[in-house]
Amino acid sequence: MNSFVNLGSFIIQLINIAVIIFILNKFLFKPYLKYLTSEEKKRRELEEAHIILHDIKDEAKKEARDIIDEAKKESHFIKNEAWIIAKEEAKEIVDEAKDEAEKIKHKAMLDIENERKSMNESMREKILEVALKLNQKLFSKSDANVDFIKKSTEKEII
Repeated sequence: MNSFVNLGSFIIQLINIAVIIFILNKFLFKPYLKYLTSEEKKRRELEEAHIILHDIKDEAKKEARDIIDEAKKESHFIKNEAWIIAKEEAKEIVDEAKDEAEKIKHKAMLDIENERKSMNESMREKILEVALKLNQKLFSKSDANVDFIKKSTEKEII
């Protein structure tokens, strides 16, 4: 049996295998498993971060849509409010214009009335003057029937 398996050689081979396994385990397998574990942990952390970022992005999109919707509602409200204010101001402007037009009309009517009175007075004086000249030519006196003519013209105008 000695010839088939050499016990010394077997023990040396067994020690060599144990040393190789120890060295491989110490310098190759454990660091490689540790590296794989850390890479797996990093991958999981990245996936979780990706999921969190995706959730944050979705939440930001939803918040942006909400802000846009709120801005649209607010702009619509502001537009309606501006429309109402514009209508009120237009009504005030129209009312002021009507009041101003009424004042101008009233002043014009007074001016017309004053002008009419002035014209009547001027016409009365001219008629009186013509009547007095006619009276003077007819009666050869400048003071004949003067009081009668003046009273007649005053009665006609009043």
